[in-house]
Amino acid sequence: MVSSPEHVILNANLIPGGTIGSPWRRASQPGEHFVGIDHYVDVARAAERGFLDAVFLADSPNLQSKDWNSPSRLLDPLVAQAVISAHTEHIGLIATATTSYNDPYNLARQFASLSAVSRGRAGWNFVVTGGDAAARNYSLSEALPKQARYARAAEFLDVVSALWDSWTPDALHADKTTGSYLDSTKISAIDHVGATFRVAGPLKAPPLTDGRPILIQAGASTHGVELGARYADAVYSAHSTAESALTRRQELRDQAASAGRDPNSIKLLPGLIVVLADTETTALQREKELTDLIPDEVQAYNLGARLGVDAGELELDAPFPWHLVPPDEAAPGARGQLSVFLEYVRTQALDTRGAARLLAAGSGHAKIVGSPEQVADFIEAWFRSGSCDGFNVMMDELPSGLDTFVDHVVPLLQRRGLFRTEYRSTTLRGHYGL
Repeated sequence: MVSSPEHVILNANLIPGGTIGSPWRRASQPGEHFVGIDHYVDVARAAERGFLDAVFLADSPNLQSKDWNSPSRLLDPLVAQAVISAHTEHIGLIATATTSYNDPYNLARQFASLSAVSRGRAGWNFVVTGGDAAARNYSLSEALPKQARYARAAEFLDVVSALWDSWTPDALHADKTTGSYLDSTKISAIDHVGATFRVAGPLKAPPLTDGRPILIQAGASTHGVELGARYADAVYSAHSTAESALTRRQELRDQAASAGRDPNSIKLLPGLIVVLADTETTALQREKELTDLIPDEVQAYNLGARLGVDAGELELDAPFPWHLVPPDEAAPGARGQLSVFLEYVRTQALDTRGAARLLAAGSGHAKIVGSPEQVADFIEAWFRSGSCDGFNVMMDELPSGLDTFVDHVVPLLQRRGLFRTEYRSTTLRGHYGL
């Protein structure tokens, strides 16, 4: 059994409008509201009211198929989190940025700046982006091979870390007596020369007086797990069972120890889809109503995009088309996001319509549909078993579902001694106990 933190970690995953189906279609606000900053701020304030650790903003560098039929994160996540920081005081601010199509100096400066304006509440969810569609937005005809992408990512993280360390926290001393503003002896070049990057440094950014931004990794492949174990403070992953999460958590700790790190310094935070109502029956009906908001043709389109096939090749009322799935993704035990989804389709013996509705209702993440007591029981069971350190909570509707979670689930967790009753830290690093 691996050790657990004192309290469960809870992030609010900001999926515009919510996770299940098409909740934006039944909201009182106009559809465009859900891609605007007011919606983001509302969610962050709800999360902060419940003393949650962070608001998590995922991102991709190109429009995707799902973006045509539902609101997506159109705002740049760093810009959005900077605005959110001005409307909140304690909640952590996690923004996603890819190592595949950015420059380490620019990103190091941007996240150091977010940390400065939020007073230590910044986190970087580093992702490695595949797929040729994104590459074509960055003057490339195709994505780098996987091994090259991950080699670039490792060097990228080394450069960013070195740049963040190029100033000591007390380098800015602003001595009015002598007129010296920066202490040059505490700011150093990094002179990095690597396979991909040549960066002199030092970084032009305020010193990180509240510590580095935390690093979060998202990715289930073998390369991704290795990268997370080497660099990440926390790992975001998809698991449909506590046993699967426990296996991943132990794997991460073992690999972190092999890399010379404290194995307890890395946190596992699976996604948790929550559909919450007074009773389980009401919650199940709520889930069905939200899923039904996606028309059949959109469900087929979204499933086709997930499988990488034309929706015209799919017949909803037919057996699942395993012959259309690449063999490496369909193999039992494969670890990519698509593979987790397919494993659930296989174990539940779903047909095509069932798979499409599964995707509409949240794919292969852990899910709890029920009353506040059932949701609290689920969180407690996974946490106390050592399967995870917390969750990225993915509410069915936002912000209303998060308000209900804060009002009815958080108090139960607090009474059970599993969650804070007030913020005890001013930084995200402090919230996570790092």
